[in-house]
Amino acid sequence: MSSLYQSHDGSRNFCILWLVLMYLAATVTASCQTPGPAFPPLRLTSGSASSKELAAKLDAVILDGLRGEDGHWSEDTTSFAVQLTSVDETLWSSYFTAKILGEYKDSGSTLVTGDTAFRAASITKTFTVYALLLEKRINLEDPITKYLPALKYGSMNDKWAVDFDQITIRSLASQLSGIARETGQSDLALDRNKMPEDPAKNGFPPIAVDDEHLGPCQKTEHDRPCTGSDVIGRARNQSMVFYPNYRSTYSNVAYSLLGLALENVTGQAFPDLIASSILEPLGMHNTSFSKPRDGDGIIPYGFNNWRTDLGADNPTGGIYCTTNDFSKYLRSILSSSLLPRAVTNAWLQPHSWSMSGVMSATGMPWEILRSTKLTTDGRGVDVITKGGGLWGYSSLIVLLPEFGLGLTILVAGDHRALAELTVRLTGAIVPAIEGFARIEARRAFAGSYEVVSGENGLRSINSSLVLAVDDVGPGIRIAAWTSRDVDFLKVYGHLNHMPDDQDAWEARLIPSNLEHDDGAVREEIWRATTIRKPSADRKSSAWDDFCFTDVDSFSYGGFSIEEFRFVRGHDGEVESVVLNGLRTTLFKEKGSSQNSGPEKQAMMIQE
Repeated sequence: MSSLYQSHDGSRNFCILWLVLMYLAATVTASCQTPGPAFPPLRLTSGSASSKELAAKLDAVILDGLRGEDGHWSEDTTSFAVQLTSVDETLWSSYFTAKILGEYKDSGSTLVTGDTAFRAASITKTFTVYALLLEKRINLEDPITKYLPALKYGSMNDKWAVDFDQITIRSLASQLSGIARETGQSDLALDRNKMPEDPAKNGFPPIAVDDEHLGPCQKTEHDRPCTGSDVIGRARNQSMVFYPNYRSTYSNVAYSLLGLALENVTGQAFPDLIASSILEPLGMHNTSFSKPRDGDGIIPYGFNNWRTDLGADNPTGGIYCTTNDFSKYLRSILSSSLLPRAVTNAWLQPHSWSMSGVMSATGMPWEILRSTKLTTDGRGVDVITKGGGLWGYSSLIVLLPEFGLGLTILVAGDHRALAELTVRLTGAIVPAIEGFARIEARRAFAGSYEVVSGENGLRSINSSLVLAVDDVGPGIRIAAWTSRDVDFLKVYGHLNHMPDDQDAWEARLIPSNLEHDDGAVREEIWRATTIRKPSADRKSSAWDDFCFTDVDSFSYGGFSIEEFRFVRGHDGEVESVVLNGLRTTLFKEKGSSQNSGPEKQAMMIQE
């Protein structure tokens, strides 16, 4: 066998593999764009002109939704509460109370506000993962049997039995455990909303209500809640859906088991644990697992789960919450106020592809969409969500980390309202915010940068940079780049195997979200990359979506040539950009954009 393929020549193999991948990417990714943040998140405030403009757009969206006809929900029996928050504060809210409500027993009904409680159902799962990440005594890579040893003793003689020793905490949290969905709820044999009194009319055999396979608890709304022993017993004796970590499939049982693991480790009941670790530190005083007074919540007309106690299944869907509290919750994730930033970043990543939808993925327990339909230029945006549903209630939280925004939609009544509000609101929010960010980036960064040479006989160095922010395309475009009398934009293109025709590709800067502020100056780092422009005469292939982007490929003398370190003065205006790889600092020309920063200071550059 040739040494090219021998395992001991690992570095050479890696280099060849990298070249092959880059060749494929270079030849097939004419339509590829850099996904992820195109600009730094805006720090919007509720009183700013941009926030007021956005609020007006969203008010119009709500009004259009209430007036809508096609696919419209039942307005008379549907209430909702919606809030949009930045990292710092709530930016916008909207509330609607149905004309016809459900039965209020211990107090009278009130109009929906930001403090009105809804059942948030499976959004509870995000609280369960939050608690896991905060709990230092639990390792996500440990098997669940370390914390729930009783799971070891299942139906060992069943060839399809679940081997819980092979299922980790992470597998359960990311819906990759391969175990059954429910402990007993939602069985068709007992669901009269989907099954007539006589199952034979739908082709099913008769099943007795007390059949042992239906489980001992919460088969209907009238049964007792499941206990921890019930959950473990059912989990042990149900067959696999998939082998662990093969592919994702939704499991409520998985989260009930995670809640039990947390209880065993901490010695606290699950509701108390969530209260002490999350709700109290964040000031979420209107959130709980106990039913609030009826008048403090919204009860929809018709059958609903307002009063249903989920017992040991609380970790999978039991929480009551308000939009005001959810905004606090989302702000804590966006700002990483309770977790280290690296942990939060990892938490928001996908873990597996969805079983349907090429742009959908599952996280812990996030349901993630990468959409190319929300931006004007087709750039991919990650929309990190978690939805929930119980009878009468539909809910969704949305995180848009690249914009520093969180959205909460809580519905009591017709579930179609949630889908319609989600589509309408995200379709309005993303283009508007990206437009505001593009305007701010153009004001702050666009313009000409050049060397300012000192005196004492030092010669001038012909190095310069021209940056532009276009109406489409991610980040900042490098319009011109000269280093020591050389067209460095052309050099950079050749390094990246770009065509000689500079009209066929672009060099762009994308934000890394790395910042440092010492009180006097603020530094933020952007990274350069190349993007090929679409070619009309290029044939399509199955590899068109095979896209990889590198932002730190080349170093010179130990420093990256793709690192652009922008320096802002005490007034927040961009003053200069430091290119350590080229040993150059370029100062922004005064007046080259709307920059009212201080005068450029002379800099000594040693050759």
